[in-house]
This record gives sequence, structure tokens and C-alpha cells, in this order.
Amino acid sequence: MGVSIDDGACGVWQRVPDEVIGRFDGLPGAAYEVPDEVTCALESGHPDKHMAVLQGWGNQEAWLVWSTPVTVTAPGCRTEGLTCLLSAGHVGRHHVIMTDVVEDEGPYWCNSRADLEMQRAHT
Repeated sequence: MGVSIDDGACGVWQRVPDEVIGRFDGLPGAAYEVPDEVTCALESGHPDKHMAVLQGWGNQEAWLVWSTPVTVTAPGCRTEGLTCLLSAGHVGRHHVIMTDVVEDEGPYWCNSRADLEMQRAHT
């Protein structure tokens, strides 16, 4: 039974797309066989994108760089009673749809209810 050692690397895995394998496998002077899956080589807890080496040749290396999709559970934004199409606590302007009119209006991008009312007055 092997001993697992935490080396502090991120370790998030990613499947390597077939077209990428085909592009970098078997290059003249290639140092590696391109794997089907890789794990992120950056330090655990790093910001932004993951990366792992795919191939090396001469003094060049090819790296796979990817982002990890995440899901977040949060209530919808209802600031100032507006029906914002984004989650509570979002950054930037609200993306509002008017549902209290005969036919839904919008969506509008606005900073506040006053900003929304001003936009609606000019349409």
C-alpha cells in the first residue's frame, strides 16, 4: 500500500481533448506521451486558471490551461423590490425585468430603481 503525500499542489484534474492530444503527441523531439488526463501543477488554493504540462520539445513546452466551472446556490437579487435576473450580492448593475406591468418589459441594466425609472421614461 502506497503512502499518499500532500505536496501542496492543486491537483484538480481535467480530461485532455482528443484534438489536443493529436496535436502534441508524436512531435519531432517530443519528451512525453501526451496523457488523456492531467492534474493542475500549481500550488493548492491558487487564483484563476489551472495548468498542467502536456508536452516538451527542445526548449519549448505546451501547457493545458483551463478554468473550473462552479455552481453557487444563492437567492435571487431583489434590491429595492426590483426583479433582478442575477443572484443576491452580485457585482455591477442590476439586470431587471418589469413584471408588474401588462406585458413583461426589459430586461434593463440599471444601478437603482431611480435609474430604472429614468430609463423607462426615455423609451
